[in-house]
Amino acid sequence: MTTMALNNLWRYLQGLSLSASNQRWLGKRLIEASAKHGAATEEDMKLEMLNSLFGAWNDSDGENIELAIKEGRSAGYEREIVSMDN
Repeated sequence: MTTMALNNLWRYLQGLSLSASNQRWLGKRLIEASAKHGAATEEDMKLEMLNSLFGAWNDSDGENIELAIKEGRSAGYEREIVSMDN
């Protein structure tokens, strides 16, 4: 549904004068329906975001990650680290 259609539905529901128990019943049914249709939970969304941040390393061991970092540093423009304790 588009945002406009959802807003129209919301306005329609507000005009029905539903009791508190009717509102809870409707909310419960909507949540159950979304769960049946595979709606992602907040935990699923967090895991998906974290996995996207890990990139290609999400299933690598420590040695492969260390090697990838070292290879990434050798782009031909290494800088010399200078001590600031002179």
